[in-house]
Amino acid sequence: MRARRHALSAMLICVAAVTACAAPSQPPTLEAASRQLDADAGELIRATELRLSAVRSADDDTCVPGQLRHFVQAESDFAQAADGLLARLRALGYDQVVDDLDLRDDDQGVAVLRNPRTRLEFELTVLSGEKPAVRVVGKTTCYTAE
Repeated sequence: MRARRHALSAMLICVAAVTACAAPSQPPTLEAASRQLDADAGELIRATELRLSAVRSADDDTCVPGQLRHFVQAESDFAQAADGLLARLRALGYDQVVDDLDLRDDDQGVAVLRNPRTRLEFELTVLSGEKPAVRVVGKTTCYTAE
């Protein structure tokens, strides 16, 4: 199980790296990307039919040393929220770059969407168990800490 999660993380990092290399334009600054990510997450939160929790928003240093990124996270106990999230993110300009078939796991389904213009990324995870839940995590790319 732990090996699958590490493999999933490695796969997501590889996909992000490949798509970042293919994008022709310069990324926005961390400040601009953070504002856009927070705005897009706000759009998801305002969609009451998705029943998302309040957004947790922070900067973290999980990139290589000397770099940081901004992320947002929200959850829903409403299992059907995943379909609504996919539709909302597509409407906001995000393209699905990885889907559940690529990352199949017995305990969760995963989709990764990326906005080619802003280079922001959202990862949707549907967790199974006693109470199915949907987790959405949005991230900027990594930026050099100033």
